[in-house]
Amino acid sequence: MVDVSTFFSITIAGIGLGALYSLVAMGFSLIYKVTGVLNFAQGQLALIGAYGVVIFATPAVLGLNLPAVVAVLATIALGLVLGLVLERVIFRHFIGEPVLSVIIVTLALGGIFSGLLRFLVGPNFRSYPATLKPGWSIELPLGASIGASFTLGVILSLAVVISLMLFFRYTVTGSILRAAAADEQAAMVLGVSIERTIIISWALSIAITAIGGILLAMASGGAGFTIEAVGIIIFAAVVFGGLDSIPGAFLGAIVVGLLQEYGAFYVTDIIGPGAGEILPMIFLLVVILIKPHGLFGTERIERI
Repeated sequence: MVDVSTFFSITIAGIGLGALYSLVAMGFSLIYKVTGVLNFAQGQLALIGAYGVVIFATPAVLGLNLPAVVAVLATIALGLVLGLVLERVIFRHFIGEPVLSVIIVTLALGGIFSGLLRFLVGPNFRSYPATLKPGWSIELPLGASIGASFTLGVILSLAVVISLMLFFRYTVTGSILRAAAADEQAAMVLGVSIERTIIISWALSIAITAIGGILLAMASGGAGFTIEAVGIIIFAAVVFGGLDSIPGAFLGAIVVGLLQEYGAFYVTDIIGPGAGEILPMIFLLVVILIKPHGLFGTERIERI
């Protein structure tokens, strides 16, 4: 018989974990929604966010020893700049090129980012400053509680998903991005700068992903290369919600977080260690078979 208080505690942990995943997943969906790029370097971009704080807040790499809050802001700014550089230097040249070419580029970038970080900080786990390891938690009914990083993840992910929905629906720039995503050629004829829309989407996407990486690291007490694996896990989330749906990515990430926590607690004794990671992948396969466009994804019909 399932213990209600234990089930509730695991559910809270799953929602918290899913909220952290959702920031990385929404970064992925934002890029796909505007540019059509399947970014397979998303896990490595989250890794840059996680290790960015280490680089800026400790003197080991660049000789800096910035306060933790400044290091976080510098990491988010790094994400914005990285998005600008990637668009200017790389992705601008792949507009109109086959999707497979762009996918290979993102895979290559992922390898470059991961290798560069290992060169700069080494392969070992790096602890975060004490300021970024808050010990407080919020007490909930039935003896459950939610830790600081998960609480911040829930608040920030809700803020991001609501802000992006309002941005796309009610702002001029958001309307331009939607127009470019719906019909790139028509948007260009109407004078829309495709390059500008792509710059905005890449910069926003990587900044949001960096925040997700920072919070994932905070949940573990520091940065480790295990965060890289989130790039695979969020695929289950975005496929379930719909590749080009930002609310779908948020909802999908919450479901994946719940599955991971339920699997780790209830299924590990049945199939062994790793059940928490296996269950979201089984879920991914089932969703692709039953509803390949996800809950809120755009169904694209192509004439062949």
